[in-house]
Amino acid sequence: MKPLLFLTAIFFWLHTSAQDSTASTQDTADYDKEFLEVQVPAKFPGGDQGWNNFLSANIRTQTPARHKAPAGSYTVVIRFTIDKEGNVKDAAVLEDPGYGTAEDVLRVLHKSPRWTPAMQDGRNVIYVQKQKITYEVTQN
Repeated sequence: MKPLLFLTAIFFWLHTSAQDSTASTQDTADYDKEFLEVQVPAKFPGGDQGWNNFLSANIRTQTPARHKAPAGSYTVVIRFTIDKEGNVKDAAVLEDPGYGTAEDVLRVLHKSPRWTPAMQDGRNVIYVQKQKITYEVTQN
């Protein structure tokens, strides 16, 4: 089997608590929560292309084939937080197709360099990202 890897170019941004970004009297503590919307999203060094390059360079595309996965597509959905300092934290697998793919994706996330943090009202804020990564296994 010849493994291939497809990275989704579409990023899904998730935020779990609604904040009024137009209020001028927000507490400092409000900036310690995740925002529903941010003015400036977190950015991987090199932007979306840099992120895709990082994933492509570090994902082990042969993982499902080595775990004897039949021909097909295997999509892992992950969720992770970019903290106020740009560190990747709280990585979690939302959808695991098996064959070692989720473990491989988590391994790569732990290697991620710092991101430029998301910003709201000129302050760094906590940002949550959802990402799909698809492994493709084909028969020879």
